[in-house]
Amino acid sequence: MLTHQDIRLLEFEERNPRHTPAKVDALRNRLGMSAARYYERLDRLARRPEVVDAYPRVVARVERRAELRHERDRFRRAA
Repeated sequence: MLTHQDIRLLEFEERNPRHTPAKVDALRNRLGMSAARYYERLDRLARRPEVVDAYPRVVARVERRAELRHERDRFRRAA
């Protein structure tokens, strides 16, 4: 079951998909968390079945970001 805070975080991401300085400020002011903490929670939430069903666009973005991170890490290790 999603908490009220989980829903607020997911809806915030749905409305603000791009990572911008304004988004980072809004994370602190509206959700009371750092960008690092926000993305950690978002990554964890995106693996939950109820989130996959209710927020498919958010989950797709989170998965795409993770793939890009893994590719970047593999490239760095290969270099």
